[in-house]
Amino acid sequence: MSTNPEQRSDFAKMATFVGIGLVCMMGIIFGGFYAEAYINPWLKGKPERYGETVLKTPHPVIVEANPQPTNSLDEIAKIKLPAPADDPNLKVREGLVLWLRADAVQQGTKHADLVAVLPDASPLRNDARQMYPVSRPRYSQGEINGKDALHFDGKDSFYYFESNFGVSPATVYAVWKRKEYGGAGFQRLYSSGAFGTDYENAKSAPAGQPAYNGIYFSAYDPKGDGTDVPDANNQPMGPPTEPKLHKNISVQPVDLRRFMIGRLNHGPVQFFSGQLGEILLFNRALSADEQKQVESYLTAKYKLNKQAQ
Repeated sequence: MSTNPEQRSDFAKMATFVGIGLVCMMGIIFGGFYAEAYINPWLKGKPERYGETVLKTPHPVIVEANPQPTNSLDEIAKIKLPAPADDPNLKVREGLVLWLRADAVQQGTKHADLVAVLPDASPLRNDARQMYPVSRPRYSQGEINGKDALHFDGKDSFYYFESNFGVSPATVYAVWKRKEYGGAGFQRLYSSGAFGTDYENAKSAPAGQPAYNGIYFSAYDPKGDGTDVPDANNQPMGPPTEPKLHKNISVQPVDLRRFMIGRLNHGPVQFFSGQLGEILLFNRALSADEQKQVESYLTAKYKLNKQAQ
């Protein structure tokens, strides 16, 4: 069946109209997300605390006796702590770009003190820093089977790294536990990737693999009562009082340029509520042999009952 030029013209107009409508609809959807994730928290006095530009935004800092509030990103960048004592029990070192241990806090730190800077034990010294006292985790002495941990409050606490790790394969290990009930449904222990790339993607991401081009780990507590349920990638979460050994390996390159510990990396949401004893980040996928060595080190150190899932 043929169509005359007038019919074809009407069809083209209709297609153009539908296309413009779809573009406007997508703009409204993304605009709504941006307003919810960035503008709304800022209006409520909790600006998105990420990136040099936003970090300079005035913020109602909660002043606490220890440590003194830091007034700028430049000031906290100048804080240089001694390198942590080495732990020779960790044998795998190739590609280690971040090694944060709660037992490496600055000498003299007391239980429940806020930790502004946590020195990185890797050779690269990617120290974790947080300029806002309200957003600093607290030192928790002997919290994980007698070993030290950092307490994240599920509301504001996190560390951030900007343009430290690039895009590469990755292996992440973490020892954590969560005895605190409640908080956000999804709680990010760590999160990376560019804007719009770090959402849950359970349908297309195989178990243990990152969603899109980011890498992340979520503690999920939908009822707010510490119920043991799987996360979006079907990795089981242990009872909230039991320390867990977590690993995440990506053979394919993932975006590590916006890496955060303790919350979602592109919006002030999904804060982790619990204890973190240690986290290791490698810029490569470890072999099966190397995985066993790292898991053996962490299991022995923290007296864990279960191997990594």
